[in-house]
Amino acid sequence: MATESVKLLSVRASPYAMRAILALEAKGVKYEIIEEDLSAKSQLLLESNPVYKKIPVLLHGEKAIPDSLFIVPYVDEAWPEHAAFFPKDPYGRAMTNFWGDFIDKKIFQLAVSTMKTKKGDPNKEAGVSELYENFLTLENGFTKLDAKPFFNGATIGYADICLAPLAAWLPVFVELAGIRVPTAEKAPKLHKFLSAIREHPATKVAFPDPDKLLAYVILHLKKTSQP
Repeated sequence: MATESVKLLSVRASPYAMRAILALEAKGVKYEIIEEDLSAKSQLLLESNPVYKKIPVLLHGEKAIPDSLFIVPYVDEAWPEHAAFFPKDPYGRAMTNFWGDFIDKKIFQLAVSTMKTKKGDPNKEAGVSELYENFLTLENGFTKLDAKPFFNGATIGYADICLAPLAAWLPVFVELAGIRVPTAEKAPKLHKFLSAIREHPATKVAFPDPDKLLAYVILHLKKTSQP
């Protein structure tokens, strides 16, 4: 299994692709990134993810694994010789999955939809307010799991990888969606996490240049908003 080729169909700016890269980097896996043009999707992408036709897709030998929420656990199990992304006990594993799901739906999906909502739309301010409360809920999750500084403890795990791209995307969300983040006094563990994840070696590879990321998102939003 270790000798099979590993490729990742990706878009540099995608927070979901960042998760896959973080997982591969954390496990020390050698892989090749195949950058996709979502305006002209490759036949390889269409065949590898025929249901949703989206990135990221992990290609491991002849196997294709789509969606970051499935790629990260797959990488964890496919390369078990490195630090595990999940606790061994059933409760810890369940809670890790719970917070990963919360992060995906209540942080990223909401932040992206809020960013795409036009200014003046009541749903935009509602999204900003809901996100602020969700950040406080997330802070409570860090406290419940006694995170230090990661959900997984000293090493990054599944929930950490799910949340990590926020460190790259937060300036974009603030600039384009007006998202408000609780202060370090109100959410110290969230801020500690963001600082720690920015210093993690894997993010040096996974995160794009902040200015390029912002420019890419602005251009993408202009293209997708055109009639």
